[in-house]
Amino acid sequence: MTIRTFLASAFVTAAVCAQPAFAAPVTARQVDQDFGRLSQEGLRAFADVDVARRAIIEKDQKIATDALADANRTLARASKDNRQFLKAENELHPAAAIPAGHSGRLPSSVAVADPVLWLPVLGQYVISSQAKQSPGQQQAIAEANDLLKKGQPRTAAEGLEKAGVDVQFVLAIAPQQTFTADVYRASVLLEGGKTEEAVAALTGAQESLRFVSEDNVLGNVGKKPVPSHSAR
Repeated sequence: MTIRTFLASAFVTAAVCAQPAFAAPVTARQVDQDFGRLSQEGLRAFADVDVARRAIIEKDQKIATDALADANRTLARASKDNRQFLKAENELHPAAAIPAGHSGRLPSSVAVADPVLWLPVLGQYVISSQAKQSPGQQQAIAEANDLLKKGQPRTAAEGLEKAGVDVQFVLAIAPQQTFTADVYRASVLLEGGKTEEAVAALTGAQESLRFVSEDNVLGNVGKKPVPSHSAR
């Protein structure tokens, strides 16, 4: 199995969580806007990390090495992404819940108030109410999140509208410096044959994510400017 096959499977995720606030039917325009907030390099790097971690556990040295090399290159490019933003953790707006099946946590309101450079690496829709969801709605949101990761937002929006699913967009952001350092450390550890330590470093990278509501990046101040791009 190639790294590209692993990457494709890593992108296919879906989640249902209980009662996020401010949920509403989604339109194609809203889907475009929501997923436009993601760093495509960050999304790829996050998938690489998942691929590498699973490959190390499965003792597939080549896949793990290739995935980590790709992650390091991708994160170097992501360091210039204008979708990054500066904000103290205690200023982040927590999502109502963490999507099922994901590592990471909600932001802490008592965290140190020093600003952190955050990289949006993952985003997906969650159903508004677990009590009211039907099997068809669960399938609709699973298919929508799959389509979004394949770059088909309009088809995803059409499916959600047809199914009548009220959703909220949840954004996963990584502390750019810590995440990048963990990935690089894992590469060094793997090269030195320290597989357990490499897995631990990648687990730390995944668990560094914070899950925030979609309005967190609106009206942002202090974003890192990128001369070659216009500010978002």
